[in-house]
Amino acid sequence: MALLTLVHVARARAWTTAVVGSVNVDVIARVGMIPREGDTVVTRTASTTTAMGGKGANQAIAASRMTCEDGGRDWRGVGFVGRFGADAAGDATREAMAREVDLEYSARSAIGSATGLGFVMVANDGGTSAVVVPGANALDWNDDDAALEDEFRDALRGTATLMLQREIPHRVNVIAAKIGREMGAHTIVLDAGGSHEVVDGDLLALVDYVAPNESELAGMAGVDVDTLSSEEAVIEAARKVTGTSAVKVLCTLGARGSLLVSASGVARGAPSRLPDGAREVDATAAGDAFRAAFAVAMGEGKNETQALRFAGAAGALAVTKMGAMPSLPTRREVDALLGEESRCADRASTSTSSTIEDELAAQHFASRLNSMKSRLDLFLDRNESAPEVFNLVKRMGRARGISHVFFNYPEHFITKTGEEIEPEILRRKVLEQSLRIGAVCVRFPEEPYRLGAFTNPDPAVRRLAEGLVRRSCETAVALDANEVIIWPRYDGYDYYLQADYASAWDVMVQSYKIVASSAECASLKVSVEFKPTDEKSRFSFIPSTGAALLLVDAVGEPNFGLTIDVGHALAAGENPAQSIVMTASRGRLFGVQLGDGHSRLGAEDGLMFGSVHTNAALEIVSALRAHGYAGFLYFDTFPLNEDPVEEASRNVRTFRDFHKKVAASASALADAAARRDALRAADAFA
Repeated sequence: MALLTLVHVARARAWTTAVVGSVNVDVIARVGMIPREGDTVVTRTASTTTAMGGKGANQAIAASRMTCEDGGRDWRGVGFVGRFGADAAGDATREAMAREVDLEYSARSAIGSATGLGFVMVANDGGTSAVVVPGANALDWNDDDAALEDEFRDALRGTATLMLQREIPHRVNVIAAKIGREMGAHTIVLDAGGSHEVVDGDLLALVDYVAPNESELAGMAGVDVDTLSSEEAVIEAARKVTGTSAVKVLCTLGARGSLLVSASGVARGAPSRLPDGAREVDATAAGDAFRAAFAVAMGEGKNETQALRFAGAAGALAVTKMGAMPSLPTRREVDALLGEESRCADRASTSTSSTIEDELAAQHFASRLNSMKSRLDLFLDRNESAPEVFNLVKRMGRARGISHVFFNYPEHFITKTGEEIEPEILRRKVLEQSLRIGAVCVRFPEEPYRLGAFTNPDPAVRRLAEGLVRRSCETAVALDANEVIIWPRYDGYDYYLQADYASAWDVMVQSYKIVASSAECASLKVSVEFKPTDEKSRFSFIPSTGAALLLVDAVGEPNFGLTIDVGHALAAGENPAQSIVMTASRGRLFGVQLGDGHSRLGAEDGLMFGSVHTNAALEIVSALRAHGYAGFLYFDTFPLNEDPVEEASRNVRTFRDFHKKVAASASALADAAARRDALRAADAFA
């Protein structure tokens, strides 16, 4: 029978790029190792995580971010044609996509199908294995060919570029390609992802480009992927795929760049450089970014050589950030990497109020748990017989806007009488307050670490420090947290001539590398929170953001980055926003800790956010927004005379108010920065 037939009033404007494809929700489980046939393994966490996925959805959002919105023109945008399940996952995914992509011709299942699901297992070594259940992606397309053709005629009328993948039925791709060509699409790109099988000739005849990666090309050509180590072998395999058809094969080769193979010749896409100071941290979305960028460029009238260069830059940018969706670059970022002045308006800088509200809704706030020890005269219903941490969590749950809790390890897991508190018990206490757990923060005790943890001259003490961090990672996994933050309070010195700087640096790098790559920590984000000076070590071996980034480079593990503490940056004489930008531009900003201070004693004061350095706080918010920071916003403040619950709530309100001001003034701020005009910047919020 025929499924839902979509009826629409014809659009006044056609899409620049249309994507017909899949949308999934990925259910991700962290395991020690990928199970072999017949094996059963238990996950390393008590629950799974979910993320929006599907090649169609990824490429639609990537194309939208890279489609040029010329400020003086009527932007036509990117449209997605897909099928969402009739369930909560489908509704949530549709809502998220609608913020960036036109979904007018997508539909919710009319027959009760579930949203497509990807079950992904991620091992400690980064290896993955997945099973995809297509759900609505396979079941909800109109089974009447003529009716489906009519739907595509409405959706694809006037579209310049059409993108297809192989995660929806072959029949749907054939009809979409046929009607897309009929409706005027001059470039049709078929991503080979979703299948390693040979592409049927009827579909190849309808598309301009088929785009596999190396393993997909090997499967399509019937050869072993290990035989594709040379350019000649890739070209030979590509010619097997094309046969006698006119289709061109666009093969991505990772760090080797790309090859575009046609009957008439070969075009080579050189690997793009990474942004200055950046490194590869996650290649999950690089292929989707590359293919979407190539399609966008061809739709704009660029030639194939220009399109390969544009796509290479997009793919390079995508590997510098963690996560699929967060890593998909914007047009301005691609143009900047290519050294070109962008003629495209920044849609993020002209956000509607609804978009700003979406940004605010996506923020996750945490606050220093030990702050809840202050003003106990205001905490009248505390349970004197319960472990102190239970009362702290209970009180934190009353702070409006706070959504997450950070625990100190081992401090918060040991009672005053020395009894251990099981992570699961703490997890339940957090959930009882409608909170969630964000991170575990390592706190080295003074003994035996008074002469350093990872820089201690005694290797036995360094091994103890490594063990403590690895246990903190085990605890984080048990709590369903995904991050461990290390504060190396004792890794420093007090006097000149006291320390061997070179030796301290070398052993510190070694220890950070050991813990970040360990089985306990490899599945987590591990970050260092540097502090330039402390009463326990007047000089830190990590005295600045620059030194911290050198440490990240030296450690060289993809899950190792920085947490920038505003108070610590101020104590170092740094501009916190600049420190944030330096770190975020390298894809290494894992955490941000917010506060303020007078720094009269050369130390952090832990005052309320934005209470002293207001313009600096506004610039911090602007920098985080510009770089799409999606991590936790943690208030590391020390209320002494203030109600800590109200103080935490006020910090959230202040950040949100500053976010709105920055969003409303983004264009003026960008113009002032481009001109290096301090007066214009000062007037931006007037």
